[in-house]
Amino acid sequence: MRRIFVVELIKIYIGEPVALDLLGKKELSGILVDFGSEVLILYRQDEYFYIPLFHIRGIRSLSKEEADTLTQPDKLTEISLTEELSLKKVLEAAKGVFLEINVTAAQPFHGYITNILDDYVVFFSPTYQTMLIPFQHIKWLIPYPPASHPYGFKNTILPATSTAKSFARTFASQIEKMAGAFITCNVGEKESKSGKLLSKGNHFVHLLTAKERQIHISIPHIKNIICP
Repeated sequence: MRRIFVVELIKIYIGEPVALDLLGKKELSGILVDFGSEVLILYRQDEYFYIPLFHIRGIRSLSKEEADTLTQPDKLTEISLTEELSLKKVLEAAKGVFLEINVTAAQPFHGYITNILDDYVVFFSPTYQTMLIPFQHIKWLIPYPPASHPYGFKNTILPATSTAKSFARTFASQIEKMAGAFITCNVGEKESKSGKLLSKGNHFVHLLTAKERQIHISIPHIKNIICP
């Protein structure tokens, strides 16, 4: 019943200029293009934002003055949605496409989704290399146009080795698999932590810092991990 209510609620905003109230006290405005069972598409300044519904706290129509600053999309982006599509299906459609992905409030990451597992993605960033990002912390995706050349490179900047690695099915299992390695958690945030991964408990990871101080980080609050 709740899903039917949400679908009917969002339908009335299709094609309209709206403002989304997102978790983290952030508002994002644009034209609501389409929506699926777990994701909606917002068009803003020539970009398409794919936003998981669980990050949206509210939605409202823009005033005429606010709407006048927006431009209407000429055509739908390459990754289209229907009501039946889930976040995982959107991620699968985006695999291999150069993306901007927003995970932290401080900065977006740019790169490619290389692997999609049960509850997280493996993301290759030219800046940070291999990153693990849980589904629950993906605030939005912005696909680059197919003809774009990120950083001015005409060919892909995705190393062939990044897709050949083996990853565990779940985020928790992958953390266990990396025991003994050097990792960085929550890059892009003030509370970013780096160290040797000593172990993983039921709710925390156990790190050893450069000064050999032991710290524990709550797993549900890990938004990303840079791994070897």
